[in-house]
Amino acid sequence: MTAKLNVTVAVDLDAFSVTVGSAGTLTCENVRGLIAVVRRAERILPGFEVILDLSLLHAGSPAAFRALGECGARTLPPHPVYDRRPNSRGLTARRAA
Repeated sequence: MTAKLNVTVAVDLDAFSVTVGSAGTLTCENVRGLIAVVRRAERILPGFEVILDLSLLHAGSPAAFRALGECGARTLPPHPVYDRRPNSRGLTARRAA
């Protein structure tokens, strides 16, 4: 059974951008569908910047992430995550993934 992705497409008419957000486990089978959504957004709205938000995706396959990198879409960096290890003062450090 193929893992499904939840995909949201947000169009910002003022900034001339389209953000394709996806959540779920990325596999070699469903990466083709995500790339198709990005390509469709590029065709429907030429001149708009298409941004692929990968912050809610889980790594199901490294090959699937490589395929996304090769598709040429601009990706948003992941959201900052909290490192649970305390530093020398006993505080939890915040770092970018």
